[in-house]
Amino acid sequence: MAQRSRPAASPAPESPPSRSAHWFDGLDLTLLAALLMLVMAAWCTATAKWKAIDWGVPIAYLEPEKGDMLHMTALIKAAGEGEFVPLTWKQVPQFGAPNDGNWNDWPFVEELQINTLGILSRVFGLFGALNFGVLMAHWLAAVTFYLVARYLGCLRPWAFVGGLAYGLAPFIFAQSPHHVTTFYVWHVPLFLPVWRWVSTEGGMPWRSRRFWCAVGIGFVTGLQSPYFTNILCQITLLGGLALAWRHRSVAMLKPALAVVAAAAAAFFLMNLDTWTYRLANGANQGAVVREYKWLEIYGLKLVDLVIPPVTHHSESFAKFGAEHQAGAPLVAALRDEGPYIGLVGIACLALLAVTTARSVVDRSPSGVPIAAWQVLWIVVTFTTGGLNTILGAFGFTLFRTGSRYSVVILAIALEYAAEWLSTRTRQAEAKGEADTVRIAVLSAVAVVGLVVLWDQVPRAPTGEQMMRIASQVASDQAFATEMESVLPAGAMVFQLPVMDFPESPLPTISSYDHFRPYLYTRTLRYSYGSMKGRPREDWQKVVQQKMFDGATPDQQAQKIRFNIANVNAALDEIQKQGFMGLYINLNGFPDRGKGLLDALGELGFDAPPIRSAGGDLAFVLLAKPMAAGK
Repeated sequence: MAQRSRPAASPAPESPPSRSAHWFDGLDLTLLAALLMLVMAAWCTATAKWKAIDWGVPIAYLEPEKGDMLHMTALIKAAGEGEFVPLTWKQVPQFGAPNDGNWNDWPFVEELQINTLGILSRVFGLFGALNFGVLMAHWLAAVTFYLVARYLGCLRPWAFVGGLAYGLAPFIFAQSPHHVTTFYVWHVPLFLPVWRWVSTEGGMPWRSRRFWCAVGIGFVTGLQSPYFTNILCQITLLGGLALAWRHRSVAMLKPALAVVAAAAAAFFLMNLDTWTYRLANGANQGAVVREYKWLEIYGLKLVDLVIPPVTHHSESFAKFGAEHQAGAPLVAALRDEGPYIGLVGIACLALLAVTTARSVVDRSPSGVPIAAWQVLWIVVTFTTGGLNTILGAFGFTLFRTGSRYSVVILAIALEYAAEWLSTRTRQAEAKGEADTVRIAVLSAVAVVGLVVLWDQVPRAPTGEQMMRIASQVASDQAFATEMESVLPAGAMVFQLPVMDFPESPLPTISSYDHFRPYLYTRTLRYSYGSMKGRPREDWQKVVQQKMFDGATPDQQAQKIRFNIANVNAALDEIQKQGFMGLYINLNGFPDRGKGLLDALGELGFDAPPIRSAGGDLAFVLLAKPMAAGK
């Protein structure tokens, strides 16, 4: 494979330095095995998953900042039961009762990841599969970075510690377990050689091995989170345009266009079910709502790259992060997207910045690393008030969470530093005393590795936190099992308060709380869970309004007084639709459901309701007891 040489004085190689044809061998396999073991040990420490029994308990459950957890788990369960088949319409019979749950109006690209975890759930159980899926995200990220670094000419020690830093990225920890669609960032390091190839002359000849490799990377990327497909395509096009401009040749742009086309083809393929459903049933403008304000709130902020999380091992660092959040209450009220890139990432980014500044001061534009232009583009585009926000002002608000591109900046900075250090190591070895240089390098790698483990791996949950999650899961499982035991197979359950799906929280209930009983039942059907925006489910809100019509607060009793006639009329409508029970989330009512349960008792539904051990859920069977002697 032909390589481009660079002057020795260059701050860092822009293409792989000269190396043997066999850039990967048995020693690399040994290092990869060690890397996997180290990452797993770090993850098990951070999540307290050292015992087999702990793998059946999720990392998070009902925490508000991890609110998407229940949605992701419901998707995995549906996939494991064959109700979430890729490329097909998603009509899930367990939801949207008395109809089937429509899951087609949301452009969901990451179907392959969800189905992979669904298959694993048949073997390891629902939460065991999710836990293993999170560990896989760390493993894949570490391995891919190592392989890319080695391919780009980095020495093994620097590739190893770079893989460790990327595999244990704070972003992955922050996004798991509630964002299965986002914490898989293993493919981001693959962008780096593609961006280099498309922007250098002869870097990716048409139909060469590199060309087909880049096209494959584009296609695989298009099958995953659109956020990273977006940045791959943007910088690939910019690199191709720069090359075409330098040579005044449109033909130079063709390889970049091919990569973008491959990514677009995969994206189109994964959205084919959504688009065909829309063609058959009309557009649903209310399903996906992206308000402009979220682009400002979730935008990439440079300060957040250096603010440690509140789960940091250091009390001082954790306090610093908490004080930063306290100074920005609107941002602190939202879940942490994990933009912190760690001390090692900050040092690597600073190295890139210093090298770039020296080139600018020396008036040597050709000396500015390609990595610097890539980081600059990400910052200019996705920072709060950047180009992405300008597009949002004109209605394009799809990529609202610009802070997620921090992990791309981390990959770029780590790879740049690994190449820079590899070049300096080779230069030092060439001057003599290679053994001394190797000892110094290995010592430095050990220190950097310890910094990564201390700085990027979050503090383990306390025993109290673990017990709370385990008790919440046990409470829901026992409640759902008892509810299912008193109902026939296929029975429908009406859920109160009525909630839209998706992304429609109530003040006291997170967006996906109504998924909880589904996770532990197999034969029941629920009123919740069909996508909002279509009129088919409007009757639920009408029934709820009828039930609450005339209800007044009773301050003395600290409950709501219901109009019994209106409640009876609403229940008649619910029963006419075929529902056999009411699932009530008591947190959705100011009086925690006291008034509603009293009203149901007055109407004859006076058998003791099933209550969860956690005290937040109740179930009432919609079958009045028979009078004595009948």
